[in-house]
Amino acid sequence: MSERPVKFSSFSLGLRSKFLMGTALILLGVCFLSAFLIYLHEKRILEDSAYTETRLVMEAVEASRTYVSEILRPKMQDRFGSDFFMVEAMSTSFLGREVMERFKMTMPEYDYRRVSINARNPAAEANPTEKAMIDYFTRSDTNGKWIGMMNVRDEARYMRFQPVYFEQSCMSCHGDPADAPADLVAMYGQERGFGKTPGELAGLIAVSIPVESALAGIQEKAVSVFLVVLAGVSVVYLLIILFFNQVVINNLRAVISLFKDEVENSDADVFLPVDNAGDELKELSRAASTMAEHLRQTRRELEHYAQDLEIKVGKRTRELQESERLLKEKVSARNSELKTLNSIAELTTRAKGLADIWPDALHQTLSLIPAAGAGIYLYDAENANLLLAYRENAPHLPPDLSCLEERQPVFSEEDDQKLSGSMRCALHGSMHSFISSRFGHCLNIPLECRGNVQGVMSFTGVDFREISDEQQTLLRSIGKQIGIAVESLRGLRKLIQSKELLQSVFDGITDVVILLDTDYRIKMVNKGYLGQYEVEAEDVIGEPCYRVHAGLKSVCPYCDMEKVLTEKKPFSGEIKCNRGKIHLVHFYPVFDESGNIESVIRYSRDITRQKKVEQKIQHTEKLVAMGQLAAGVAHEINNPLGIILCYVDLLKRQLADFPQGLKDLHTIEKQTLNCKRIVTDLLQFARGEESVKNVIDLNRILTEVAGIFTHQCKKQKIRLTLDLDEDLASMGLDADKFKQVLVNLLMNALQAIDGSGDIRIATRYVDEQKAALITVSDNGPGIPVEIRSRIFDPFFSTKKIDESTGLGLSVSYGIIQEHGGEITVNSEPGQGSEFTIVLPVEGHEGSV
Repeated sequence: MSERPVKFSSFSLGLRSKFLMGTALILLGVCFLSAFLIYLHEKRILEDSAYTETRLVMEAVEASRTYVSEILRPKMQDRFGSDFFMVEAMSTSFLGREVMERFKMTMPEYDYRRVSINARNPAAEANPTEKAMIDYFTRSDTNGKWIGMMNVRDEARYMRFQPVYFEQSCMSCHGDPADAPADLVAMYGQERGFGKTPGELAGLIAVSIPVESALAGIQEKAVSVFLVVLAGVSVVYLLIILFFNQVVINNLRAVISLFKDEVENSDADVFLPVDNAGDELKELSRAASTMAEHLRQTRRELEHYAQDLEIKVGKRTRELQESERLLKEKVSARNSELKTLNSIAELTTRAKGLADIWPDALHQTLSLIPAAGAGIYLYDAENANLLLAYRENAPHLPPDLSCLEERQPVFSEEDDQKLSGSMRCALHGSMHSFISSRFGHCLNIPLECRGNVQGVMSFTGVDFREISDEQQTLLRSIGKQIGIAVESLRGLRKLIQSKELLQSVFDGITDVVILLDTDYRIKMVNKGYLGQYEVEAEDVIGEPCYRVHAGLKSVCPYCDMEKVLTEKKPFSGEIKCNRGKIHLVHFYPVFDESGNIESVIRYSRDITRQKKVEQKIQHTEKLVAMGQLAAGVAHEINNPLGIILCYVDLLKRQLADFPQGLKDLHTIEKQTLNCKRIVTDLLQFARGEESVKNVIDLNRILTEVAGIFTHQCKKQKIRLTLDLDEDLASMGLDADKFKQVLVNLLMNALQAIDGSGDIRIATRYVDEQKAALITVSDNGPGIPVEIRSRIFDPFFSTKKIDESTGLGLSVSYGIIQEHGGEITVNSEPGQGSEFTIVLPVEGHEGSV
């Protein structure tokens, strides 16, 4: 780089000087503006205060004048006559001036004048300033006012001028002199102050106060503010100088220095002018221009270099394209290999058995490996042999390689030894190849899964030396993938067999068996469950049992499975379902290897019929015991009752003339006969009478019994309805005993209904049971739950002691059982009761 002399040029002002001078002018303007605004503000406050004071004075004087014109003057004229006029008391102008003269004695700075042109009183004649204001109000034709500051006798004063106009009440003194008060005319004459009209400008009122000293104070305050602000902005000015030097000037100089260093360090012949006058921006501009020239020179050099670079880039691009082509080929090959591995993995999920995966697996492998054919052998560990599962284009592969150590030769002795050795290597997990005289180069790949060889994939017509390292790795991966598939499908087959065995065990149990998880979801059900609930397995598997069985959103409140999950012990108990059936339920927990419950087996058996049979046996035993007791009691009581009745007859003859005694004997006889009736019922209940069965029409018996109660039902306002099956066949019954059963049931229904109600008798034939069904129902209060199981017990009654013996339903129960039938009750408190009688019918051929 050549050196050139540095040239200096002078400039009037630098960047720093220009900035600081402009900033100083702005800050000085801020000082003047602040002082001026303070002056205007304080002056406005002074004017507002003066306005208030002048208004106060003017309003006070005007109030006095109003008092004179509206009150005092009319009163005096009424008293002394309309011609009477006292200036001191009746002239508003005079009174206003006199009041302000006395006001000025204590407040001399206030000046009040009420003046006019050609005034009646010379003292009220307007001076030049006041005449000018009267002329202003005359020309402006306004009823307003004028306020402002004026210099009066070289003194600043705040002035308030307000025009005064003649009103109709003023015309008595300022209109026609002939109408004026005589005293007024005598005092001032007729030349001045007369001839005025209403609405004419009479003059003006002027009120002024001095403001000279106040203005001087405002000026002093403005000067003080100017000085204070000047001091403040001076500090700000100094801070700006420091900030500007630090942030702007130093940075600009750093940039200029950077340009200089770059130019000095470059090899280009560049001259950089230097400016010592202090204008950093101009110096920076010159440096930028120099650098631009340097960049243009560099650009030309780069263009020459770019031409050479383009040739090199073209060559390198062709090389990269070739590398890209080779890479694409490798990527395509790897993608094909990965696709093959994925396809084999997918085959495992789709296949139902091993035979389903061999064709596609071998075909896809042969498409990647240069081999003539291939086959897959599966290892049978139990018999220590290899079985050919599938082959493609390899007809010479033997179907069975049994007993590898001692098997019979398949090919020549040499080929047989090579084949055995290669297979043993493959079974030990190594890839092995050999050359056969029969089918050329062979390659055996082990089919491994977790270190266990599941079989061997054997290729024919392939040279191991032509297989690249990548292909060898691929073959091992394919072998492992097929090994995984073999083990998975074998495990799946065993799992399916276990599941089928478990399902067959489940289905072999006729009772309901459910397998539940710990969240109460159904995992497995048997055929007994599907038949009882009439559902399909896919409709309930995975669903919570409480939702399927009870339609609930949470666990059933009576479920005991929570106890099993908590205590981890089996549980058994009886459960009564909503449909009235009773189930014996067993819960058996199933534990995992960690000892935690993973499932619960719920076994349920319907014991409703068993419970009913047990209840019948218990009830029959109770009836037998009660019958024996009743027979014994009746026998012991019946004889004393007969003796009592004999003595009653004797006493009746002896007390024939004693009415009260006869009455008492009648009572004794009545109660004794009642006891004898009860004893007779007991004997009848204990011994029973053999039923005399005849073929009768059941509907006719029901109609006759209903007719007996028709009058009583109307009396109690109870509606008795019959719903009889007309096709019901005649059957063998003891008509009298069956009528006794119906009478007992209808009597109980009538006594249960309090007030009006409904009683319904219905019959129908149930073909499934080959039985006639008779129901007697009412809408009474129902039977309480706590006594429902005792209503068929002998001597049990809810009525008073003297109203019932408690044998009606018990006798009815015995009669129905004697006919081979069954009587049950269904009742809920508040919903009435329904008694159902089921009688077997041997044949059903219609009515007779």
